[in-house]
Amino acid sequence: MVTGFDYLSQDKKLKEHWLKRFVAVFIDFAIVYTPIWLIGSVLGYPYMFPGFFSGVALFTYSFLFESAVGGTVGKMAMHMKAVPLHGAMTPSQALLRNVSKVFPLFLFLDWIVGMAVDTKDPRQKWMDQVAHTSVISYGPRDGV
Repeated sequence: MVTGFDYLSQDKKLKEHWLKRFVAVFIDFAIVYTPIWLIGSVLGYPYMFPGFFSGVALFTYSFLFESAVGGTVGKMAMHMKAVPLHGAMTPSQALLRNVSKVFPLFLFLDWIVGMAVDTKDPRQKWMDQVAHTSVISYGPRDGV
């Protein structure tokens, strides 16, 4: 059984791909979390809202952007795009592939499980496999 980890250990472009995905998620977290933290600070509760509420906000943000344009601001900054394996991205595919973003731990597990299972596309996290989507690089430095 060949896993994504096997490919990752041997493929420099795949390592770059996952690093770019990590940076994209970090950018998206900053875009979503900063206004929530500021509003919480103004209301006197800077740490009350970050948990579940910010996860739901990240999920909603990611779902809406990927349904509309195929990628979040973070993905676009990294020259990446979420694409279906066949046809056009449907809202249900965007919803399904982003559900793990409700809790950061779920997203981390989604990446780990996606890499641990036997896969034909090592660019997929587990929910990408379920939704029949993948993330591709485009533009000046096309990657994996």
